Amino acid sequence: MDVPKVVTDTTTQRWSRRRFMGGAVGVAALGSFAAACSGAGPSASVLLRAPSWPASGTAASAAASGVDAELISRRYLGLKPFAPAPPPPAVKPITLSASDPAVFSHVPLTDKVVFVTIDDGIEKDPKFIQMVKDFQIPITISLADVLIRDDYAYFEKLHETGHVSIQNHTVTHPLHMPGLSASRQLDEISGQQEKLHREYGTRPYIFRPPGGNYDATTIASVSEAGLKGLMLWKEAMEITDMEYQTSAHALNPGDIILCHFRGPAQLHGETMVHMMIHLYKHIQAQGFTVADITKYV
Repeated sequence: MDVPKVVTDTTTQRWSRRRFMGGAVGVAALGSFAAACSGAGPSASVLLRAPSWPASGTAASAAASGVDAELISRRYLGLKPFAPAPPPPAVKPITLSASDPAVFSHVPLTDKVVFVTIDDGIEKDPKFIQMVKDFQIPITISLADVLIRDDYAYFEKLHETGHVSIQNHTVTHPLHMPGLSASRQLDEISGQQEKLHREYGTRPYIFRPPGGNYDATTIASVSEAGLKGLMLWKEAMEITDMEYQTSAHALNPGDIILCHFRGPAQLHGETMVHMMIHLYKHIQAQGFTVADITKYV
């Protein structure tokens, strides 16, 4: 498994519209984005303990949340609804600040919860929107403008489900941020802040560096752009299986999982919905549920 190289020195209204890409990114470029972003990111976390919580759910709790267990099982190959996540800690385990952005890939917890994050925006499968509505679990998406500008409305529909938060993933998705000048890094981050605010009425506070690559200049640019933290990951979803950073090949409480908006062209014929079914099976088989990262950082 290739781990992205990371330099760690310290130093209102939504618009609904559909647009089409101006030809800047072709099929080959999209494929290179998918391949380059597939590895698991480096470790970075802040240590703090939170109360433990049993992950097993009940049909009654699923019904109370409005999730249809029978529909879930029928539509998604025997999956079950996720157990409701426990209440988040009164004090967030990781404190973020624009004056000193933290880099994190894990939230220090004992509760059996993980966090699902999805990057880029290449694939825009309408069935995935329905999947989000069916499962009603929180998902955080980090969007790059070059990959979403052909259909901004798709991600607005995801956002409007109430289960999806939007974060920053640069304007053009440069995979080697440390190789860019300070002004270019700032333009990539601050430019995407403005685009996301214009399209979705939101100003993200979390930055996901493309490929997990960043340096001290990136951190400084994140701060200058008004964001508060850089989010990496512990596991990466790859079609039917996950890449783990540890030899134990197991989820741990508070892990951040990386996925991508991908379709048959990148998934060897599989759909995004099927990829997510496999991911959810991995999470459920290990006794975990899914929580909202924005409630913890």
